[in-house]
Amino acid sequence: MSLDAGVAAALRGFAARGRVLVALDFDGVLSPLVDEPSAARPLPEAVAALERLVATTDMALVSGRDLDDLRACAAPPAGVVLVGGHGTQSSLEGAAGGQTLSAAEAALLERLGAALDGIAAGRAGVHVERKPMSAVLHTRRASRPDAEAATAQALAGPATWEGVHPLRGKEVVELGAVQLGKGAGLLRLRERLSAQGPPVAAVLFAGDDVTDENAFAALSPADGDVTVKVGEGPTAASLRVGSPVEVAQLLHALADLRG
Repeated sequence: MSLDAGVAAALRGFAARGRVLVALDFDGVLSPLVDEPSAARPLPEAVAALERLVATTDMALVSGRDLDDLRACAAPPAGVVLVGGHGTQSSLEGAAGGQTLSAAEAALLERLGAALDGIAAGRAGVHVERKPMSAVLHTRRASRPDAEAATAQALAGPATWEGVHPLRGKEVVELGAVQLGKGAGLLRLRERLSAQGPPVAAVLFAGDDVTDENAFAALSPADGDVTVKVGEGPTAASLRVGSPVEVAQLLHALADLRG
């Protein structure tokens, strides 16, 4: 399968920009979506592409997952930076990984987790995940009526509380005790890398979920950045590929150009 002509042309321009950053969501981008999040693993072709690219290109995984969870599932090659918690954590920011909660935010996070526990109770396949900055309602394994009811209850209830920052993704409702957003995390990473050496001339970001739109909006294709939507659905991204298999193909093509 060959790349779309528009994608191939964008890669050629991006590859010639000098120092560049390639940032990728994990679930649905490097790994196919699975019912059990802990079972997600990157495609072997994607791993091989990361290993090739990290020798010539700044690389990062930008995910909603907690850093430790992302590290365990992605097992990235050495040199790949990890940004977790929808931009609130970074493997470049010491042992704590980034932000810490105030006492009020920590108390809010406890309330959020308890509220989501109550929504999940009695609904098979609905479960709650605790992250350092947020609580997440997962509905992928639930029946459609239970998934829809749990989602609606979360959005109408704790998502509306003062100080809560909600994100809705594919079969998840994530409620943050702090502002969440991959775009801000990606821009902070770009600034930090630029401060350590030559400026990062352009960023390529690929994502599949509605939570990735925040990162697409933060970048500027007019200035050389490349935004890639993986899969179907409306998007602000300038380019689109169909699946993680095509993402791996894209990354290998970029490795060829950067090599």
